[in-house]
Amino acid sequence: MPHFYFHFSDGKRRFSDTTGREFSGMGAARRHATEQVRELKAAMCAPIIQDLSGWSMTVTDESGRTVIELDFELTVRRA
Repeated sequence: MPHFYFHFSDGKRRFSDTTGREFSGMGAARRHATEQVRELKAAMCAPIIQDLSGWSMTVTDESGRTVIELDFELTVRRA
């Protein structure tokens, strides 16, 4: 099964996933990425964090190649 890594960025810093997870394919990895963005966005709803426009999630494969990039509006930036 393919292994994917899910990295977050606030536009300035990258928070790397060094463990990753196995999924049956790209569709399952994309669903997981979307779920993770939604959960993180909900957790960051504090009034002090008002601008999430710079935040994104980058999904990479085992070789480090970017396969999905989502902003926090769940718009695919690059595939």
